[in-house]
Amino acid sequence: MRRARVPSLVVSFPTTAAAMACEESCVRRGLPGRMIPVPGEVSAGCGLAWKAAPELRDELAAALAEDGVAVEAMAVVELLEFVR
Repeated sequence: MRRARVPSLVVSFPTTAAAMACEESCVRRGLPGRMIPVPGEVSAGCGLAWKAAPELRDELAAALAEDGVAVEAMAVVELLEFVR
């Protein structure tokens, strides 16, 4: 395995409570992703971000809006990942 830059959707939040609400919403809905520290390319009030595949942007945005989760920003950035 090696590390390579891979496009990733990063969702940032104004508060830690909003980040935790996102995680709960995504787990409940079966939306793949995980919580990460905010990468340097993105700014966020709470320091946490949800990382997911870029193609999930619309589905994720709709789910978070429906659940009333406050989102600060959504951006696609290249993050280092292990690839085969």
